[in-house]
Amino acid sequence: MAKITSIPYRISTIDLRRSGTVAKDRIRGHELTKIRERIILRDGAACRKCGKMVGRLVVDHVVPLHLGGSESDENRQLLCEVPCHRDKSLEEEKARR
Repeated sequence: MAKITSIPYRISTIDLRRSGTVAKDRIRGHELTKIRERIILRDGAACRKCGKMVGRLVVDHVVPLHLGGSESDENRQLLCEVPCHRDKSLEEEKARR
């Protein structure tokens, strides 16, 4: 019987809501922290949509990965979690239906 000595630390998502499956590796840990710091500095720690500098700010993909967006900094933006990121996510979900 084979013995498992380690499990790779990778998380993948599978999108089954479209006609085909799309698997994307999620960026986690130190790499995600470095990306977040770069985007915060570039965007001046302000939401790109409303300009506010308060509340929780999240790094968002301008063009979602499932629509062919890239993992580049040019395709990332800083948004306040509520309402800007929430509203953008709701609009994207409506468009997928």
